[in-house]
Amino acid sequence: MMMMMMTPTNDNETTRRIVSDLDANFIVEAGAGTGKTYALVSRVVGLVKAGVPMPQIVAITFTEAAAAELAERIRSRMEQLLDADHPANAADLLYQNLDDTHRQRINTAIAELDQASIQTIHSFAAQLLRERPLDAGLPPGWTPLDEVESKEHFNDRWDEWLDESLGRECDDAGLQSALRYLLEAKIGITNWYNIAKSFADKHDKLYDESSLDFDVPDVELRQSAESALEMLHEARELDENRTGRSASLLDYIAQAIDTVLAAREVSNDAFTVAKVIKAGSITLPRGGNRQVRACFTEARDAFQASVQTACTIKS
Repeated sequence: MMMMMMTPTNDNETTRRIVSDLDANFIVEAGAGTGKTYALVSRVVGLVKAGVPMPQIVAITFTEAAAAELAERIRSRMEQLLDADHPANAADLLYQNLDDTHRQRINTAIAELDQASIQTIHSFAAQLLRERPLDAGLPPGWTPLDEVESKEHFNDRWDEWLDESLGRECDDAGLQSALRYLLEAKIGITNWYNIAKSFADKHDKLYDESSLDFDVPDVELRQSAESALEMLHEARELDENRTGRSASLLDYIAQAIDTVLAAREVSNDAFTVAKVIKAGSITLPRGGNRQVRACFTEARDAFQASVQTACTIKS
């Protein structure tokens, strides 16, 4: 067989070759809305007209919905050709020279349409594995999980992993500390689940870990703490220098400074820093001077984000 690259500069000539040059392989380049599906339907019906049984034809699409639409359009096209009075036949290359033998083949193909492999690549691969399980190293009677079964299977594995990772018997203290911190930092179980489900659904797009080549961000918690302390001291000075300042607001800023100082002392361990923050206080009461609050909030959020990133990377 030969491979040809075709660009539909002449629609009639392109269609003629697609439906008649059945011993050649073609790559057809075309933009959206230019008739790619029509060309594929024409190719399938052309094969049927030439005597290829429908169960021996494979047509692969990207989605289940597209596969269903393709099958319906193939059926509709064949029914059109059998209708001698159909107005579309006048311009249809497949209707030319249509004789009784061709009509019988098309009639048979319509009856056997459900036996054709008009499906996604995943469905086609599963079909091959079901037909030859032993050759693929699978047990007889093997069948792939459908969408509902797959989701239930994932949920079972997710629940099992979550129980093991957060339970008392977990032997990976680092992982457990990271997970608990992320949970307490309002990342949320639902977000964890969605990320894990996305990885599971697209596992075929993931690379082997050994082939990955990227740099893990270097999070310097001590430097981050120093920056936070500098901004917290600035917030304190802003409050001290304004009129009508609140003694209680200064107390909150002082508590925050003490917490960051304690975190700085253990900055070599992200999980310990997270525990220090949790035990301490980096919050302000409601109200207060807007400028002071903005400076304080910027310092707090930047430092806590650094700690969260460090915990995530380390886990």
